Amino acid sequence: MYVLLIGNLTPEMESVSNSVREICSEARILEITSINLIPTVNINPDLIIVCQNWPDEYGPHILDELVSRFPLSRFVCCYGVWCESDGRTRSTWPFSIRVPARSAASRIQREMEIIESNAQIFPLTAGRDEIFLWESSTVPLRLDGEGIAPRICVFSGDSQYRCMLEDQIRGWGGEIVRASLQDTADAIVYDLDPWESVLDQLINRTLIAPVIGVMGLAHPEVIVAAKLWGARKVVTKLAPEAELFHAIRSVCEFREHQPGDC
Repeated sequence: MYVLLIGNLTPEMESVSNSVREICSEARILEITSINLIPTVNINPDLIIVCQNWPDEYGPHILDELVSRFPLSRFVCCYGVWCESDGRTRSTWPFSIRVPARSAASRIQREMEIIESNAQIFPLTAGRDEIFLWESSTVPLRLDGEGIAPRICVFSGDSQYRCMLEDQIRGWGGEIVRASLQDTADAIVYDLDPWESVLDQLINRTLIAPVIGVMGLAHPEVIVAAKLWGARKVVTKLAPEAELFHAIRSVCEFREHQPGDC
């Protein structure tokens, strides 16, 4: 299996690169910084991921050219915050393959499931309603696939949101632990909104378990700051629910392999 990663891997695209390496770990990954280097690619990628940092970074016919050269490939365009309005003002990349860079992990995971023939496929011409239904109709997500339920602690200043997250995690087979038992948790899901207030809490709190931050407007600079203050991963609240699921599973698997952990 081959994955082709195209584009300038700016700090904003770091999460895309990390997701590719994590989710596509068994694939051969080829990176090129410029679309002009396409003629040097001598493989037929199963998945092509394009990083778009600004509007008009790529020509209007770039997708046609890529499809013509790699007709059997799957495509994803991961766009940065400067490209948020491209879906209204430009049509270089169809809605069906555009995904915010900060929410790329779940899309890449679904694309790999398609390639491995474990998920429903959708055409490049799919509309917003079709993509929404596709992202919402995942196979059942289970955190306790091996019979062991990971212990998750949820912190949020919004009690209703915290209860919703806890119910979601229980539905995935996870075990919720109280804040007083946070040291026994395998992972902590931390609501980072409002960021200015939560930042003080992170600075003054000692958290033993790895932290997954969730926030609404996850701008790149805030994500970087959250990671500097201890968040292993940051998931946006508007991302598909599978994004949080995969973040929890990844963090718990990472913790299992740490020396000295039980």
